[in-house]
Amino acid sequence: MSELHRSILAAARAEPGRLAVDAARQGALSYAQLLDAAVALQPVVRGKASVGVLSNRRAETYHAVLAPFFAGIPFTPLNPSFPIGRLRTIAVLSGIDLVLCDSSTEQLATELGLAFHRVEDAKTLAQVPSHSHDWTELELEWAGADEDIAYRLFTSGSTGEPKGVPIPYRALAHYVREIRALLDIPSAARHSQCFDLSFDLAMHDIFVALASGGTIVPAGDVNLLMPHSYIAKRAIDVWFSVPMLAMVAARGLGATLPEHRMKLALFCGEPLPMDYVRRFRAFLGEGAPLWNLYGPTEATIAFTAQRVGGDDEGFTIAPLGDAFGDNRIAVLDVSGQIRAITEGGEGELLLGGSQVFAGYVPERSDPFVDGAGGRFYRSGDRVRFAGGKLHHLGRIDTQVKLRGHRIELAEIEAGFRNLLGCDAAAAIVYGELDAAEVRVAYVRASEIDDMSPLARAMPDYMVPSRVMRLAELPLNVNGKVDRRKLGEMVWPESR
Repeated sequence: MSELHRSILAAARAEPGRLAVDAARQGALSYAQLLDAAVALQPVVRGKASVGVLSNRRAETYHAVLAPFFAGIPFTPLNPSFPIGRLRTIAVLSGIDLVLCDSSTEQLATELGLAFHRVEDAKTLAQVPSHSHDWTELELEWAGADEDIAYRLFTSGSTGEPKGVPIPYRALAHYVREIRALLDIPSAARHSQCFDLSFDLAMHDIFVALASGGTIVPAGDVNLLMPHSYIAKRAIDVWFSVPMLAMVAARGLGATLPEHRMKLALFCGEPLPMDYVRRFRAFLGEGAPLWNLYGPTEATIAFTAQRVGGDDEGFTIAPLGDAFGDNRIAVLDVSGQIRAITEGGEGELLLGGSQVFAGYVPERSDPFVDGAGGRFYRSGDRVRFAGGKLHHLGRIDTQVKLRGHRIELAEIEAGFRNLLGCDAAAAIVYGELDAAEVRVAYVRASEIDDMSPLARAMPDYMVPSRVMRLAELPLNVNGKVDRRKLGEMVWPESR
């Protein structure tokens, strides 16, 4: 068994009666009940090549994940909100021959045309007499190795077909061990679970919580609209989300003091604006740390971490921090040379070490580069090391040029938040060639009547031609701003 398997079993054996999952109205499961359910599913998953998990942030989701995980069989999250055609494509690419579903997704499972099994809900499981709390069955069922694939996630591909990212047990175990040590994850804490299962950050939610003897507290859709209420009513101790939810939570809280203070906050998935950090600190207890994590799916959840403190106040965006564990970072400079991270260095961020995947499934163009004593994944993120810290400068593959000028859309968005008093802003470039222009959608209580503060702070070519006030920015299934949807909206006339 991997180190991670043993950590989860140790936490369960230490306190079998502690809640492992608390899904409110859907029910709750102790560690004993959760692992008993994983044992009960072993005959169902045994001998399968690949298992799909068609469930999302429900009480049933977690034993559906643990069953193949403990059997050494790779699992693939299938997001119930995805179109059926995309789910079928993912199932084929992942070689799925069994789908685990729940009561809410059973009909969708039938439409996939694959063998499926509906897992028991938490309320039913809670009535089943408990095992001896030994769970040797799970240890005996393990037939895998550290290099075997634990799970496959699928990201958008430039060809229109999803790209499969297989993550081995070795990489997942390294991440969980090192991030627990680095962040000093409190034991027996209540962990938020805001990410859809198809988003790799959900793997952090599940495996870090269970390896730490904590409780997974899945967020419902309404909770994600009112995260300030979710934090208070569900007594969250450890928070993890994309940065946008920090703004939503702070705006929902308003000028009132939070009812419940958390022990730790983590953000990942997109650049973290420092003004979001300042507003979200109201939810944290005195001295409680707030961390910015960075890492693509291909490098297993997160690869670098930065504890955001007072010396970061001068930045618009929180630094990315340092690589942890045996993770290694370097940069690919404009001349195509691999360089060590040194003061003043700038280029495409390269990632190496045991957390980096071996390649896409099906095989795509080679995303790796060799040199500097190792093999590195090309992240596509442009960075600069300055003042002893690593800073994100934007994407290599989406860098915007307008009227011959290079533009960072994040700088325009920061200007809207800081100079015009917006809760959130998202900039896009609309149109092509001579017709291209910057447009910004923003969230604010009232329309922006005066753009002069922005015009005084940045060049004319960076000041948007059109702006649009929205009640909420459109988000994709991973909680990130959906810029494609912004581009499809009907915009007001030019200012």
